[in-house]
Amino acid sequence: MTHQSTWKTLVMLLLFSAVAIAQQKTEQKTFTGTWTCLNCDLAGLDGSVRTQCEDLGHRHCLRLDNGKYLFFLDNDHAAALIKGGGRHETLMTVKGTYYPGAHTIDVQSYVIDGKTSSWCAEHKRMDLCNDPPSAKRAEREEGK
Repeated sequence: MTHQSTWKTLVMLLLFSAVAIAQQKTEQKTFTGTWTCLNCDLAGLDGSVRTQCEDLGHRHCLRLDNGKYLFFLDNDHAAALIKGGGRHETLMTVKGTYYPGAHTIDVQSYVIDGKTSSWCAEHKRMDLCNDPPSAKRAEREEGK
């Protein structure tokens, strides 16, 4: 191998490494789209897609307006979002740490029907404890 081709190979490896690292940079982002089951969406596009949502359960994600899908990181913050909760095809906004290389978000909070759910340490789940209108309503109900 010549000195020149060794340098070309090294430069190419460095470029590929830089691109791979750049794609994994995370950032705090907010996305709005339709909460939907990816498998059901794919089955609706082409009858040849075989899904087993009825047997295995739905796997929800967020379909963005540009047609791309954003996946929820599978953890306790997004468990209910992934399962779907019977709210197929609902408009929602999700905020969290975005991993662009994987099109995945680690959910910190989400808004459905104007109500914000975020992690509640007391209940150890995503709920409406930190949603201002819901918190005021809960305070009124406790005072009765």
